[in-house]
Amino acid sequence: MIIVSLSKRLYPAIITLCLALVIMIGLPAPARSTSTTGLRFEPTTVEMAVGETVTLALWVDRVENLHRVELHVDYDWAGLEVQDANPDRAGVQIETGPIFCCTACIARNEATGGQIRFIAQRDYADGPFSGSGIVAYVTFLATATQWDTYTISFDRAMTLILDSEGDPITVAQFTDAAIVIPPPVTLTGWLTREGWSSDGRSTANAVLYPAAPPYEPISWGRACTDERGDFALEIAPQLQPPPADILPSGNPPTSTACASRWAFARLDFTNYLSECYWKCIDGDVRHIGWHDLEGGDVNEDGCINILDIVQIIGEFGEAVESPCYVPCAECPLNPPPANTALARDLNGDCRVNIFDLTQAAGNFGLCSNCP
Repeated sequence: MIIVSLSKRLYPAIITLCLALVIMIGLPAPARSTSTTGLRFEPTTVEMAVGETVTLALWVDRVENLHRVELHVDYDWAGLEVQDANPDRAGVQIETGPIFCCTACIARNEATGGQIRFIAQRDYADGPFSGSGIVAYVTFLATATQWDTYTISFDRAMTLILDSEGDPITVAQFTDAAIVIPPPVTLTGWLTREGWSSDGRSTANAVLYPAAPPYEPISWGRACTDERGDFALEIAPQLQPPPADILPSGNPPTSTACASRWAFARLDFTNYLSECYWKCIDGDVRHIGWHDLEGGDVNEDGCINILDIVQIIGEFGEAVESPCYVPCAECPLNPPPANTALARDLNGDCRVNIFDLTQAAGNFGLCSNCP
């Protein structure tokens, strides 16, 4: 009697437990949730010139049991162009990372029209991947026609990463990337010449460098002074190799205070000592102040010495008809006067006389700080 009564009391609990088990078996498997798993581009922000290329690594972080990725990435194709990682195949592909080294395991790899579609899975012989690693590399060429910030972003709704059982792994964090095409840099200044009444046609050159390694020249520009010696030198954010004769002999100064770009400025005029300076460019305009060039380097060896004095004495007393002009190839006079100044005429008065000799003697022993 007691046994029968106890069984009747347990029937509702047994039935409830059975129903719960049936419901649980019928539910789909929950998504694998790893709260720290992330997808990111490295580096996240890059400043570059038009014509430059940069390679971004696409990382997966702190993942467990990864077997397959289905990546959907959008990029701003108004200013960026994906560079083909495999020219032997039709279309444009990105480079596969070390996580997915099996070529046969790449189901889709194409980049066109502002979209990247990359589907890959692990070789079954290698098993799933756990940890952090690089899924792919994407190389972009900056093709922008105007300065701006161009984005590379994950399509969060379409991007999937799956485990070895085909279940989705939750991505807790997506980190997009941005490529910045900076505005043109303008260097302004006042450049005078010792012994002249006007200061036109001196040359201001500048080579633009990044603030951090690798220190490769980005772009360069040149400007000529007006009659007062003022100049405004604009350097466009476009990759263009500078002439070898205006390059520095070393890298920019090491300084954490300069966060954007460095400019190597070189100031020149015929028969005068050149002056060179590193200037930090943290804004669109940088005023480099007043500089006064010293005359007497007629043999252009970078120093004013006895060799220059001897050459000036060699032409002492000679003259040409006025008006004349001192040639400066980078800043020609247009149209030039009929007469060219003598080679050792420092101040452009159309004669070599005591003024030229006195000026060179007064600067005797000085040397340029340029390479």
